[in-house]
Amino acid sequence: MRKKTPRAICLDILNRVEETDLHLDRLLTDSFKRYRHLTSLDRSFLTELAYGIIRWRGKLDWVIRQFSKIPFEKIELETNNILRLGLYQTLFLSRTPASAAVNESVELAKQIRGRGGAGFVNALLRSSIRQREEIRYPDIAEDPALHISVAQSHPLWLVRRWVNEVGVEETLRICTFNNQISSLTLRVNTLRVDRGDLMEKLREEGLKPHPTIYSEEGVLLQDPPPTSELPFLKEGLYVIQDEASQLVSSILDPRPGERILDACAAPGGKTAHTAQKMENRGEIYALDLSNEKLHLIEEICQRLGIKIVKVLRADAAASLPVFKSLVFDRVLADVPCSGFGTLRKNPDLKWRRREKDIKRLSELQFSILSNLSAYVEKRGVLIYSTCTVFHEENEDVVKRFLEGHPGFQLDRMDKVLPEKCDRFIHNGYFKTFPPQNGMDGFFVARLKKES
Repeated sequence: MRKKTPRAICLDILNRVEETDLHLDRLLTDSFKRYRHLTSLDRSFLTELAYGIIRWRGKLDWVIRQFSKIPFEKIELETNNILRLGLYQTLFLSRTPASAAVNESVELAKQIRGRGGAGFVNALLRSSIRQREEIRYPDIAEDPALHISVAQSHPLWLVRRWVNEVGVEETLRICTFNNQISSLTLRVNTLRVDRGDLMEKLREEGLKPHPTIYSEEGVLLQDPPPTSELPFLKEGLYVIQDEASQLVSSILDPRPGERILDACAAPGGKTAHTAQKMENRGEIYALDLSNEKLHLIEEICQRLGIKIVKVLRADAAASLPVFKSLVFDRVLADVPCSGFGTLRKNPDLKWRRREKDIKRLSELQFSILSNLSAYVEKRGVLIYSTCTVFHEENEDVVKRFLEGHPGFQLDRMDKVLPEKCDRFIHNGYFKTFPPQNGMDGFFVARLKKES
């Protein structure tokens, strides 16, 4: 039997992105495990195809609409994804021969939809190649939001919102940033190695590491290999974690010997970072809703040599009778959110989320924050964190919480962050949006319990 090509595997992934709640990175990882025949170049090509097509889906669909004789809404999902697959290669990948892109797309269509489907795909792709210079996009002068939505491949509701809030020029900058490939950032496992030694080890493996600017435990990798080929990852010398995400644990500022609650802990990056800062001394209770997510936390702790984490299945928005009268020195609420601060590495979120989700998530976030406040020791700290950019999920949640919980107040962050991070502190909140210095969008509030 012929082994599946990267393009055929990519089509499977695109279909599953549409049909399931699984994220793109998870689907790619599963594919690498399943298709062992893929070479390093194959895996890189598959990753480029999958992320690129999802990232530029809006623009690709605009082109399909222009060349299709069938109304876009009536094109079947698999056929649509085959068209996206072919178009992405011809429009965005200059080193890929157009003939190879078209031929394999036609072959995929023939296998799935027969000769009729193959003929439709062949005609549309070849027309788009012949008339590439005639493709027209919305005029930015006539409709700035529609132009940016199509040209930069973002949902129109999102672009309109940003245009109203920050203007056309800043919206264009944000969307352009979101379409850049996210750099690979590591966080050193300081329980086993320091940053300088890890960087030297990586150089000896032929890699190009650089220290991150703001996180004192971060390493930026230039031109990294696929994550499956990274050295020292399985040995637990580091984890993959964005720089802004690393700073959340610095704002928590945990100390050795303390009792900490990480209430929405999966996949465990911040849990492990907290344990490192505690020098593996004290107690951390890590909660999440499913056993699958708890296994992720256990796996990362085991790999990093962390001994002080206890995992518990629990709902952070509901009463936690398991703790009875137990209180914590510090509580981290890294809450579920829409995730729009991380579109560089999670482009599928653009198309999964709807504007109506923001209100639903803000209510959940408020419930979690209110519930967890009962488990904070007097003079203790409650951290509220998201990786999204909407005020409804960020400032509005915190303000509503403070109005109903007078025993808490915003606490200063300049005493727990390096001075160079002061640029991210606005009105008492830590914010890395709009995009600055290549970091994803994060929001953090540090709340102190005074009574």
